[in-house]
Amino acid sequence: MRRTKVLSLATLAGIVATAAGAQEAPEALGGAEVISLAEWNYEDLYAGGISADDFIDEMQVYDQTGEDIGDVEDILIGPDGGVLAIVAEVGGFWDIGDTHVSVPFDQVEMAEAGDGVVVPVTEETVDDYGNWGDAWTTTGAGNVGDEVAAGIDDVALPRAWRASELIGDYARLTEGEGFANYGYVNDLVLRDGEVAAVVVQPDRGYGAGYRAYPYYGYGRGWYPGTPYYDMPYTADETVEMEEFDYDRLGS
Repeated sequence: MRRTKVLSLATLAGIVATAAGAQEAPEALGGAEVISLAEWNYEDLYAGGISADDFIDEMQVYDQTGEDIGDVEDILIGPDGGVLAIVAEVGGFWDIGDTHVSVPFDQVEMAEAGDGVVVPVTEETVDDYGNWGDAWTTTGAGNVGDEVAAGIDDVALPRAWRASELIGDYARLTEGEGFANYGYVNDLVLRDGEVAAVVVQPDRGYGAGYRAYPYYGYGRGWYPGTPYYDMPYTADETVEMEEFDYDRLGS
């Protein structure tokens, strides 16, 4: 993927503070509130957004003494698109060796140098941050019974999902009663503590460069574990889309 510039401290602090041919379309997408692409622009994304892929790749993890204890491995996101936690690999120099933890986002602070995050995890408290310690890890945030869509067969229970589960999926456009292949999900843009947009690299027939589209998430064209991210736009609607400029992200 195209690398962006190093993420600024201000930008990161804002996030922490707050096969061709049509295929059958999932019914769930029909109920989504669709944002017109004619009214959609990138300015808010550029001003306050960060690349989820860069956050995962570039952020070191420090303890509260400033010791480098690991790396950010993923971002945990709720069914509503809100950022819940970071997933990190920590503790290489501890007696327990490397281990993965999930740290709730409200316990994550930005490192002063802007090159990482500070977490309250220590060798003594690491067991409190296991990946399976919170209900939303497996069942989603809140009351599961209230969140399951009624009348839809074979819909997975709401659960938190990792950014890496959507990055790399195939993006499809609406075509007639179904969907047609469009491109590849290259990245997510996070803004104000939630997923704001999905960055797609279209196939060659749709033009070069990246395009950022409004995020339509859980149950509206995509579920964790499915290979396709379906968008409520036709090929004609995407023709005038501007190329997404990674160099302006976080500016």
